[in-house]
Amino acid sequence: RTVGSGEAWTSIASSSDGAKLAAVVAGGSIYTSNNSGVDWTEHTVGNSEEWTSIASSSDGAKLAAVAYYGRIWTSTNSGTTWVEDAAVATQDWEAIASSNDGAKLAAVVYGGSIWTTTNSGADWTERTVGSNEDWTSIASSSDGTKLAAVVEYGSIWTTTNSGADWTERT
Repeated sequence: RTVGSGEAWTSIASSSDGAKLAAVVAGGSIYTSNNSGVDWTEHTVGNSEEWTSIASSSDGAKLAAVAYYGRIWTSTNSGTTWVEDAAVATQDWEAIASSNDGAKLAAVVYGGSIWTTTNSGADWTERTVGSNEDWTSIASSSDGTKLAAVVEYGSIWTTTNSGADWTERT
């Protein structure tokens, strides 16, 4: 399939059964599929954001996307509509991860902090981990209690309590 041929794809997420997919383009749109990638729908979200990462709940209904020097955006209807989280400042967002129900999200900022939420992005908590690190990726367990984040040219950090306390793994 040719979807947005030649696009600067930066991230893709999947429902647990692989039927619902969502992909982001740097300086472009968000694309979703409800049939395992056979057909795609383009969604213009924001102002052609520099999308860096997207995450999905296990059923594919709740999506969260981040943009470099942008904000966090969420969807509760498989990407049909999107809401910008204006409560969290514009940052150099690198990656976002989701629990299976989409309630617990964790996002990392390049040269900054780790941010977590337990209510699908309604409220966010900034977690200072180490110093302002060059975070590049984050992963979540299905229940969102265990997180692992990596620093460019640095360490891996882990938590077992949804981001409240972090341990550096050198």
